[in-house]
Amino acid sequence: MRKERVAVYFDGFNMYHAIDDLKDPYLKWVNLSKLSRLLIQKNGQEIVKISYFSAIATYFQNTEHEGRIRRHESYIRALESKGVICILGNFAKRDHRYKGRGYKAVWQRREEKQTDVAIAVHVTMDAHDDLFDRALIVSLDTDMLPIFRNLKLRFPQKKLITVAPPSRAHHRDLLLEAHGHLVIKRSQIEKSLFGARIVKGGKLIAIRPRSYFPPPQTMPNTVSPEPL
Repeated sequence: MRKERVAVYFDGFNMYHAIDDLKDPYLKWVNLSKLSRLLIQKNGQEIVKISYFSAIATYFQNTEHEGRIRRHESYIRALESKGVICILGNFAKRDHRYKGRGYKAVWQRREEKQTDVAIAVHVTMDAHDDLFDRALIVSLDTDMLPIFRNLKLRFPQKKLITVAPPSRAHHRDLLLEAHGHLVIKRSQIEKSLFGARIVKGGKLIAIRPRSYFPPPQTMPNTVSPEPL
């Protein structure tokens, strides 16, 4: 009997901020390939694709926070070495204004762009290409709602599952539209950490950033050579 094909789509910043709230930076060095395999039923399902959607904060270049760029780049190289497809958007400036009680203020913030649209496009394309039977969408952003609604109409045979990152609760509207739901546990994150050095084909791909070193009792193997 053919196994059910599962594709996994990670909203990178949804995952990052959820893990950041756990207050243990070493958990950010998570192998999404290994984590994805913990989210399926091994006997009846198989992973056919893992996609990670994010953006590199290039505006930190030449600032005291430039290390954030280097850590993110290392993480993307580590993910790609395990077969994870990384789709990157960008950050855009957005003006914010306040006016009230005789006071005016204008300030700018950087906001990630294109991630929600990119996830929608890739899930739709993969459904059209009949790549998966079940899609796990790791995001609690309600901008994901059109994906669930449209695919239920166009591809009723395919199942879309909403997956909550750790320390986050499911959104009610997503629960109503999805065929099911899952929650990523902290224990699953801990079981899925990359090693200190990611090596592929005898070549060093990435090294765990110093700020992501775990406590000694949780230290994983130094080399993480397993394939997708």
